[in-house]
Amino acid sequence: MASLRGKTIAITEARRATELSTLITKLGGVPYSAPALREVPRRDRGPARAVLERIFRGEVGMILFLTGVGTRAFLELAAEAGQREALLQALRAMVVGARGPKPVAVLREAGVQIDLVPREPTSEGLLSALADRELRGVTVAVQLYGEDNPVLVEGLAARGATVLEIPLYEWALPEDEAPLVRLVQELVDGRIDVVAFTSSPQIKHLTVVAERIGLRDQLLKALRERAMVAVVGPVCEAALREHDITPRIRADKGTMGALVHRIADYLTQEEHVHGGA
Repeated sequence: MASLRGKTIAITEARRATELSTLITKLGGVPYSAPALREVPRRDRGPARAVLERIFRGEVGMILFLTGVGTRAFLELAAEAGQREALLQALRAMVVGARGPKPVAVLREAGVQIDLVPREPTSEGLLSALADRELRGVTVAVQLYGEDNPVLVEGLAARGATVLEIPLYEWALPEDEAPLVRLVQELVDGRIDVVAFTSSPQIKHLTVVAERIGLRDQLLKALRERAMVAVVGPVCEAALREHDITPRIRADKGTMGALVHRIADYLTQEEHVHGGA
């Protein structure tokens, strides 16, 4: 059975830190949690309001909600303008997709019918769930989650859809940066076996903190040569490549849970190779 072999696994994910720490412990690893992000409302809400207006004009045929936080923020944006009921009415005439359980819960609470939920709560999963739908000429609104989503946006555009992005919040450094500072120092000192990234802002924020404490070059060297780096998704991988870092472990599916299981598989295989040598 795959095991994390008592290795220290650092996670920079914020929202699911407790759940992931539990999974790491269950698989025989030592979790090291250092959240690199926090969600803050986007100051410029003009682009989101512009999409809202197009929805009211009946110009949008489909909307895809990616996060619970973003779904709630979009409903609140309409409520602030006294248009919550108008938005709920407009959604009844549209195809509504939700990437995972959190947006599903918010939409159900609001009484919105959901037409599409992918088997895997990922952007790739959403594209697969849309495989049988004709998208050519359809205007699709996509609620973003703090950063651009080229996989989903370009995937929809390739199918002939017109994509409207709804940016509602963005990623900032955590209010308490001490865990990130400690993580940088632990990585430089070689005390972390694996560090797992699920989004490119996590990488950016880790390097920003390292620069502030004068350890940026040492951190990048440690990530290239010592710690095993694990990633979810091509965007995250591209962010690492900008620093000449090649991740050793990649998830088969685009979820953090899948990445933890993949780390366990990798470490188990590595132990067998070295054990048999």
